[in-house]
Amino acid sequence: MNKDIFARSIGLLGEETFNKIQNKIIAVYGLGGVGGTALEALARTGFKRFVIIDMDKVDPSNLNRQILYTSKDIGRNKVDAAKERILAINPEAEIQTFFGKAQDYDSNQPFDFIVDAIDDVDGKLFIAKKAQQLCIPAIMSLGMANRFNPEQVRISKLNQTRNDPLAKKIRYEAKKAGLDLSLINAVISEEIPQKNGEKLYSTMMVPSSAGLTIAKFILNSIIDIK
Repeated sequence: MNKDIFARSIGLLGEETFNKIQNKIIAVYGLGGVGGTALEALARTGFKRFVIIDMDKVDPSNLNRQILYTSKDIGRNKVDAAKERILAINPEAEIQTFFGKAQDYDSNQPFDFIVDAIDDVDGKLFIAKKAQQLCIPAIMSLGMANRFNPEQVRISKLNQTRNDPLAKKIRYEAKKAGLDLSLINAVISEEIPQKNGEKLYSTMMVPSSAGLTIAKFILNSIIDIK
């Protein structure tokens, strides 16, 4: 490994801790504004083993807020473009890709952490069930669209969320499925959405803030840094 790439991470975390995170396997479902930033932040910190799952292709409308992609990636599968970018940062990264819906990636692989950064309610419930069944720590991203203020992004539990129509729907469905809402970690925005309706708008600040918050949460959970 070219440790010059991670000299600043090693200096802050220490050699032993850095070596520890190198061996962790992180699954990232959804490679948009939230999941893409979380993935890149983890890779730049020193995590290098990932499984990435997404069913979308890069669209021109993604470029205003999704850090992984540039105009050359338009039309490509997000998983392929994301893998290329992470390998450009750390050529020794180990990345498995799956192009498809979360529900179609029915793996019992022993992940060390799961990031749910997808928008589909059924997919989010599938991931939450899988995490609880296999006792894998996980975090769910909730609504970040139609908001401006990155300072209102924080970690919560699913049963303590507010100002989020998506969270309300997921709470209802999760209860029906018998999931323990108090065990589901979530990154939320407490900002009241600035626009209503089915159309979702956003800039980079709030989704990327959520992605960075997820990366910090994962790092904290593994090495107990405050």
